[in-house]
Amino acid sequence: MNPNDTGRRPSQGSPLTIVLLALITLGILSMLPWGDLTGHKLKDFNLFSDILHSSAIEYVTEEIVDPALEAELQEAATETEEPEAVVEEPEAAIVHPIAQNVLPAGMEPGELEDYSADGSATDALRVALASGTLRAAMIGDSYIEGDILSGSIRRRLQDRIGGRGVGYVPMTSAVAGFRRTVRLSSQGFTACDIRNDRLDSLHTLPGEYFRATRGATATFRGEKNGAHTASWSRSRVVFMAPHGGTIATSTDGGASWEAHEAAASPDVQSITIDGETARLDIRCDADGMVVFGAWLDDRDGASLDCMSLRGYSGVSHRSLGISTARAMAACAGVDYDMIIVEYGMNALSSQQTEYTAYGNLMKRVLLRIKACYPGAVVIMAGVGDRGQKQGTEVASLPTVPAIIEVQRKAARDAGVIFWDMRAAMGGENAIVDWRDRGLVNADYIHLNHKGGEEMGSIFYKSLMRAVDE
Repeated sequence: MNPNDTGRRPSQGSPLTIVLLALITLGILSMLPWGDLTGHKLKDFNLFSDILHSSAIEYVTEEIVDPALEAELQEAATETEEPEAVVEEPEAAIVHPIAQNVLPAGMEPGELEDYSADGSATDALRVALASGTLRAAMIGDSYIEGDILSGSIRRRLQDRIGGRGVGYVPMTSAVAGFRRTVRLSSQGFTACDIRNDRLDSLHTLPGEYFRATRGATATFRGEKNGAHTASWSRSRVVFMAPHGGTIATSTDGGASWEAHEAAASPDVQSITIDGETARLDIRCDADGMVVFGAWLDDRDGASLDCMSLRGYSGVSHRSLGISTARAMAACAGVDYDMIIVEYGMNALSSQQTEYTAYGNLMKRVLLRIKACYPGAVVIMAGVGDRGQKQGTEVASLPTVPAIIEVQRKAARDAGVIFWDMRAAMGGENAIVDWRDRGLVNADYIHLNHKGGEEMGSIFYKSLMRAVDE
C-alpha cells in the first residue's frame, strides 16, 4: 500500500446534485429575456416548453414585435406634417369598391391584385420585362434576410431575360455568413438604422446606410455555386464624402488598386467600374464618409436587390429621404421598375386583433416609396402564414387574417399591387403543411432555403400569369 494513500477518494458530486444544478441552470437560461438583452439577435426560448406544458396555456412560437412600432404609432397620431412632401395618387385612382379581404371577381387566391389606376402597374411590368431590363428590389424583415426569397425570384427573372449578380449588398451585415448568393467581409463600417433616427434624410430604400472610419474595407465575392451569381460586369459604389478623400478599388483580387478621388461635397457621388469580375474590393481613405452600399450586376437583364432589417415593422419608411433617393437615381442609376414590400411579422401578435393604425402607417409608407421612386411598380406582400402552438399541436395564428386585411386595404388605398402570400401558401394552417414538408424553420414562421425556393417559384408564377395575360 502506498504510505501516502490515506484511503480518501476525491470528492464527487452525487448524480442527483448534478441533475438539480443542471435543471436550475436551464431554468434560469429559459427565463432570461434574450431578445431584449441582444437587441433581438437571439430569440427568447423556454427549454421546458415541450415538457411542462398545459393545454390551458397558449404558447406562441415567436412573439417579437418591433420595439419602435408603439412609439411610431403614438407619434403618427399627433403628426401634422412630413419632413418632405408626399405626392399622393388622385382620389379617383385609388378608390376600389371591394369588401375587406375579398378578391376581385374571377381572381384566384395568391394572384397579384392590381389596384393601380386601370391596371397600369401590371402594364408597366409587362413593358419592363419586354424591354429586357428590369431593375427591382425587395425590402422586408427577417423573413427575407439572407436573400432566401429574393434570390429565388431573381434567379427566375434572370433565367427569363438575362442578367447576373445580386444587385445591392450592404457594407456590413450580421447575416453575411448565412447568405448563399454573395460573400461579404468588411471592417470599419457602422450601420445607421432608420429606426434609430427616422427623420434622417439620408435613409433610402434599404433603411440603413453606413459610416466608414478611415481605412474601412469591404470585399464582395461572387458565389460560384449559384446560378448567375459567380460574376457580373458592372460594380457601383454610392457614397457621400463631406470632407473629400479617396476610395480605392480592386477587382478579382488583383494586387493593383485604382484610386478614385471624392470631392468634398454634401452631394451623392458614385463610382462605376465596368468589366467582368467575380470580386470587388474597396477601401475608404476619407474621414466622415457615408456609403449607401454596393450594387453588383449587369447593365442589361434583371437585377433584384435584397434589403432586409431584422425585427422591423416597416413603418419608419414613411419618412424616406426623397431628395437623396432621386440624387442616387440621377448620379448612379439606382432606380427601380418594381419594388416588393414585405413587412408585418414584427407588428403581429397573438393578442392584438385590430391593426387599423398599422395599416394607415403602411399606406403612408407605400405612398412615400412611390414619391421616392416614381417610376416603380410597388407590390405589397401580405404576411405569410404563421404557426401557434397549444399543447402539442400547431395551427395558424388566429390574428394573421386581421393584419392581412389592413395590408390589402393599404395597397388598395395607395393604388399599388397586393400579393396575398398566405393565400399563396395555402391559407389556413398552411404553415403546418410547410413545416411538415421541411420548408420553414422550427419557429413555424421563417422560410429556410428550401422554402425560399418554393415561395419564390410561387411568386414568379403569379407575376408571369399577370404580365403574360
